[in-house]
Amino acid sequence: MTIRRTAALCAALLLTSVAGCVGPPASEWDDRGEDATCPVKPSDASGSVRVAYLGGPATDLYTEATGLAEACLPNAEIDWTRYPTGQDIVQGFAAGSVDVAALGSTPTTKALSEPLDLDVSVVQANSVIGTTEALVAKDANSIKDLKGARIAVPFSSTAHYSLLNALIDAGLDPSRDVEITNISPDKLPAAWKSDRIDAAYVWDPTLQELKDGTGGTTPGTVLTDSEEQAAAGHATYNVSLASNPWAEANPDLLATWLELESWIADRTGELDDFVSVNATASGMDEDAAELQVDGQQFIRGDEQTDYLDDVAEALHSTAQFLVEQGDIPSAKQDYSDVVRTDLWEDSK
Repeated sequence: MTIRRTAALCAALLLTSVAGCVGPPASEWDDRGEDATCPVKPSDASGSVRVAYLGGPATDLYTEATGLAEACLPNAEIDWTRYPTGQDIVQGFAAGSVDVAALGSTPTTKALSEPLDLDVSVVQANSVIGTTEALVAKDANSIKDLKGARIAVPFSSTAHYSLLNALIDAGLDPSRDVEITNISPDKLPAAWKSDRIDAAYVWDPTLQELKDGTGGTTPGTVLTDSEEQAAAGHATYNVSLASNPWAEANPDLLATWLELESWIADRTGELDDFVSVNATASGMDEDAAELQVDGQQFIRGDEQTDYLDDVAEALHSTAQFLVEQGDIPSAKQDYSDVVRTDLWEDSK
C-alpha cells in the first residue's frame, strides 16, 4: 500500500494553477491505516484514488483521520488533499487532479453545468446542511440591518447561495444594498479581525471562530443559518462527486468507498470517537465539533435513493437561481442523469 499525502499533491496542483491547496506539513501525517480495521468487506482491487476534502466535521474527515480508507482499500494507492472551498475542489476535478470528493451542492451545480460541464457524477448524498453554516455579523440584529454592510463569503459555495437567498428574502438587493466580497474560509478570520468586513456567511470550523471572536475580535451574532434557509425553500447539501472516467475504471474501489462512508454515516451517533476524531482533525474543541456534527443531518445508506432524488431537484433549483444571478449561462433541464441513484438500488 502506498499513501501519498498533501505536500506532494499540492506541488502538482501548483503546476496546474489550481488554487487553494492547504493542509498540515507532510511530516505531521501518520500512516494510520496500518492499525485500522476495515468495518466493511475490504476490496482486493488495486489502482489509485485521489481524495479531496474540506476539513470540517464529516464522515470523510473521520475516514481520513482514522485510516479506514487505507484499511478497506489495502492494495490501492490513496492520496488525500485538503482544500479550503468546494470551488477549489471543482478546479481540481477540472485539472484532472481529483477522483472523488465531498463538497457542497452549489459548487457541484457549477461543475455539472455550462460552461464547465465536467465529466463527473454525484455518487452519494452525504448530509443536509443545517446550523453548521451560518450568517454572522459584528453589529447587526437582523438581516435587514445589513443594508450598506460589507459581507464576506466564499463565492460559488453553498454559503454563497444561502446568503443571496437570505438577502433577497429580507428585501435587500445583493447587488445594490450590500457589498459582497469573495474571501475563502482560511483567510476570513484575518479579515474579520480587521475593518474589511461587517458580516460573513461561512461554515465550520471558521464559523465557530467568528462566533467566538477568537483572538480578541468581536464575537459574531448569528442572523440566520442554513437550517433556516432550508425551511425557507433553499436547502443545501453536502454530496460526494466522482470523476466518471475514474469510476468506470475503478468500480470496486468506488463501491467499497461508498460502503465505508455509508457505514460511518449510519453510525455517527454510535461511534464513541466520531466527535473527538473530527474535533482533532478539524482543529476544533470537542464541544464545538459536537455542535457542528449536530448541525448537519447525515444521510444513511437506506435513505440514499430518496435523498439523491432530492439532490437532483436541488441542483436544478440552484442552477436556475445561478442563471438568474448571471453566475452560469444556462441550467440543464434535468440533473437526474448526473446523479447515480443506481449505485444504491440494493440499499433500501
